[in-house]
Amino acid sequence: MLDMFKKHREIVDSITSLDENEKEYLYSALNIHGHFCGGMPMGYLAGLAAMKALGVTRELSMDKIAIVHVGDHHAGGCFADGFQFATGCTFGKGVMNKEPKGKWSATLVDKKTSKAVTVTVKPEIMQAAFDAPFITKYRINGVPPAEVDPEVSVPAFLGLFSKKPEEIVNIKGPFDYELDKTPSCFNLSFCEVCGDAVAENYLKVENGKKVCLDCAVHKNIK
Repeated sequence: MLDMFKKHREIVDSITSLDENEKEYLYSALNIHGHFCGGMPMGYLAGLAAMKALGVTRELSMDKIAIVHVGDHHAGGCFADGFQFATGCTFGKGVMNKEPKGKWSATLVDKKTSKAVTVTVKPEIMQAAFDAPFITKYRINGVPPAEVDPEVSVPAFLGLFSKKPEEIVNIKGPFDYELDKTPSCFNLSFCEVCGDAVAENYLKVENGKKVCLDCAVHKNIK
């Protein structure tokens, strides 16, 4: 495992187009993502471009939200990991959503200004990625991404870092974006059936008892 981290560090440190902070976040992204590929850095660079276009920095709290448009059951999920790490809009903080459209694109929203940008990977970049051996020789034949020959996967990972953002993505915006302004809940309660701790805004009342969704007989009760 330590050898893997060392390899990741060497590859990331070889990139000259990123500053030290951007390299550090990319290194973390690679460790979490788990394998070299073209999709994760594609999302990472799209995230950097989105932040620059919106005039914001990486999110440390919950003041921005990312909506990624990749879907499921296609070669797109890696893009979301990259976008998440670049922008700091993480699933766990509740500021990353998925609107499945099967596209390698994402929208970044600044909650403070209600402004947003959408970045979409250019068609020619996508076509080149799908014509590369990583897809045509390995992935399409069922080879797991972590088992692709490093002589193929590492160049796929590094390929886009020699390009400028405007060569990789099309950018729409900034434009106005209407946000859900539902406030966060900080009240803790407990299910009166199983005893589990539950965020108060997720409790339901059934037969006079406050119950969690697991214990609710009628799952759609309000």
